[in-house]
Amino acid sequence: MEESRMLNIQNPIQKKVASVFVHVNDMERSVKWYSRLLGVPIRSGPYEKMYTIELENVYLLLDNHRGEPFTPAEQALFTFATDDIDKTLEYLISNEVQVIGEIERFTDISFITIKDLDGNKFIIVQE
Repeated sequence: MEESRMLNIQNPIQKKVASVFVHVNDMERSVKWYSRLLGVPIRSGPYEKMYTIELENVYLLLDNHRGEPFTPAEQALFTFATDDIDKTLEYLISNEVQVIGEIERFTDISFITIKDLDGNKFIIVQE
């Protein structure tokens, strides 16, 4: 009976990702790091427990409201896009971003893995 009632309710969940949470330990340091990495302006502080970075297609939410250190995910959380993976690697190195390994190249995709200041892993991908 319960299952049949659920089927009659219209699904209000949209088919898009609205935001991505990234847990951080030091908000001010992370705001500066992500802003520099992504080339976005920094809003004036002080910074609360949540900081929103508006990207073209999603909001990146830096979150340190847990109040305690966390263990970063061992796998990449999501990807950032690039049109030139080689220039991206140069940019990362010149900005002292921790790069994990080499550029991985395949027929239709190339990518590189990085870590933020808290050890969260991300992939930058050229499709």
